[in-house]
Amino acid sequence: MAQLRSTIPANVDNVDKVMTALLNKNVREYSPIFTKLFRKQTTVRKFERTVTVAPYGDVPQKPEGEEYATDIIQQAYTKDVTPLEWGLMAEMTETAEEDDLENILSQKGKFLVHAMHQVMEKYAADVFENGFTTQTTADAVALYSTAHTLKRGGTAKNRPSSDADLSTTALAQGFIDLDTDTKLESGHLVMPAKGYYLQVAPANRFNAIKIVKSVKDPESANNAVNPLSDLDITVVVNPYLDTDTDAWYLVPKEKEANGLVFLERKAVYQPAPQTDARTGNRLYKLRARMVWDSIDWRNSYGTVGA
Repeated sequence: MAQLRSTIPANVDNVDKVMTALLNKNVREYSPIFTKLFRKQTTVRKFERTVTVAPYGDVPQKPEGEEYATDIIQQAYTKDVTPLEWGLMAEMTETAEEDDLENILSQKGKFLVHAMHQVMEKYAADVFENGFTTQTTADAVALYSTAHTLKRGGTAKNRPSSDADLSTTALAQGFIDLDTDTKLESGHLVMPAKGYYLQVAPANRFNAIKIVKSVKDPESANNAVNPLSDLDITVVVNPYLDTDTDAWYLVPKEKEANGLVFLERKAVYQPAPQTDARTGNRLYKLRARMVWDSIDWRNSYGTVGA
């Protein structure tokens, strides 16, 4: 579909007018959000395969003179992550570009990039919002689950046994669960990440800030110290979380401890403009190959709320 003069008549009318263009100094984009929450990985392959392993089990007692027990490192689970292809083209007639009196069409590159940024944030947010159902990790279980199956037996959880709205008590339970259920495929406990982003929808913004930053207990009249204020927690408000505004998530700040991956095969770029030989229309493209996915549940925590 080509951009004609008639598409935006006000752009070519020779009359006095005032126009406010999108994305000017008064209307700004959101700063990138997903880049804080996902570990970026670039690839030159069609897909990237993640393979998890189960280390040795517990060391058994060895009676004097008896043989040593033996064990092997086992392969656990596998997940393939394939970048998706994205692209959009703007087609404009020569006449429309010549009569672009308000310089709206000249901002096509900025508008194309803005459209891509929106898609990037939306698909990154989908990883969280689908994390209780269709978004899985290498063990083929939902990203946030009470029953991640461990290769050497047993389960672990990164979702509360009973989903709860964000509160001091619920957030404290989240950190207790991280301490007691961050396990290797062998079932062995490992230390969770040290710092976390608390990701919430805008409806939970002020509640989250109150809980995290209050020096005293924010939910009672007593003078007790708020222990959460001593932890490394930063609130991230994500307006693209719109399916369930009660849901909240803990995402590790340490990139290497993060099982959420932003896999980039080809960064967002705009090829050189082309001209349609038959019409003279100018063609402007934007293209990328990337995907947002989850390969490991450890160090992440989430709940849909009550």
